[in-house]
Amino acid sequence: MSLSRRNVVLAIAGMGGLTGAVLSGRALLRKRYAPTPYDDLLALTKDRDAAAQIGETVLAHIEPFEPEDAAAALRSHMRGRALAEVAVEDAKAAEVVEAGGWVLPKSVAVICALAAKAAG
Repeated sequence: MSLSRRNVVLAIAGMGGLTGAVLSGRALLRKRYAPTPYDDLLALTKDRDAAAQIGETVLAHIEPFEPEDAAAALRSHMRGRALAEVAVEDAKAAEVVEAGGWVLPKSVAVICALAAKAAG
């Protein structure tokens, strides 16, 4: 088999198609969630299901919890900053929530509670 332009072009096109299939396949396999009014905050978690589990415990210790109000207050508090930065600031200011043996920065606790509410 000789190396012709046609064979090279077909090989490159095949590799490009395979790359596209792999990349789009990963996106198709990713878990999808029902949309919520606070998806922007929930996107800050690496594992939304784990956050929801912690959030169930947090919700048992926060009364009453209004998701829309909590999300609005958290957005205002974050002001576009990274969650890690806000969480450290909360911990330094002793803005923490204790729930089920966990001591969480308030911002993290609110996001976990929102994840639990979103999970239903």
